[in-house]
Amino acid sequence: MVSPEHIVALTEARRQMPRHTWQQLAARLAASIDNIDSTSIRQFTADLLNRDAAWILSESFKKNGKASWTEIAAAMVAVDYLLGDNSSLMEIIWTGPANGRFPVRRTDQVLYDMIADAKYRIVLVTFAAHRVRHLCDHLIEAVDRSVELTLIVESEDESEGQLTRDAIAAFRNVPTAKTHLYYWPLAKRERNQAGRPGKLHMKCAIVDNVALIGSANLTDDAFNRNMELGMLVREHATVETISEHFRELIRAKVLVPGRSARM
Repeated sequence: MVSPEHIVALTEARRQMPRHTWQQLAARLAASIDNIDSTSIRQFTADLLNRDAAWILSESFKKNGKASWTEIAAAMVAVDYLLGDNSSLMEIIWTGPANGRFPVRRTDQVLYDMIADAKYRIVLVTFAAHRVRHLCDHLIEAVDRSVELTLIVESEDESEGQLTRDAIAAFRNVPTAKTHLYYWPLAKRERNQAGRPGKLHMKCAIVDNVALIGSANLTDDAFNRNMELGMLVREHATVETISEHFRELIRAKVLVPGRSARM
């Protein structure tokens, strides 16, 4: 029998996974006669979940080791029915060392899941971008699905050397004809007392009606080694406010179109 503690854990796990993946996994568990252990959990989740999501689900299973897979699958169906598409409006994304109490999810895996589900728009804003081949692969697939892609990035020239390489160089394999590129021209920036211009230092991703805002640049270090903190926002009005802010900066020519040579 599934305990109340396990229901709570499953509910938290469901909020952090795409609904179609959750339903596929529940169907797979319902058909299983194997005993529940760490090996079987890895086998069931190998081709459905990234390793961070699998860890969250594995932790929820530990709350109730006596339940059968069939009982857990039934509980998952019930949790999915009660939550529907109403996931938590805000979710903290911790990346880095785990403390044993709160789930840790790598920023890149959250971003990949968002992009894989993208229907009509992706907006990426970053100071630095480097060694993100897997991210580019996801973006290429999205562009091929006719998802509109907008990149707002920092430039080595416009930052006067505060960035050692153009962020846009990391996206050279993404089709330029279907990508909107914007940067912040030097003439629009204020300077500090040392004469240095301001930096385009925001880190933000908007995918359809969800936004990921945090400390992580789009770099290999941020994805794999750094300690980062982000917030996943699903509240529609807030996401549209963020999106409109960028649109207004573009209308006011604070952000201007990039040149294809920058790619």
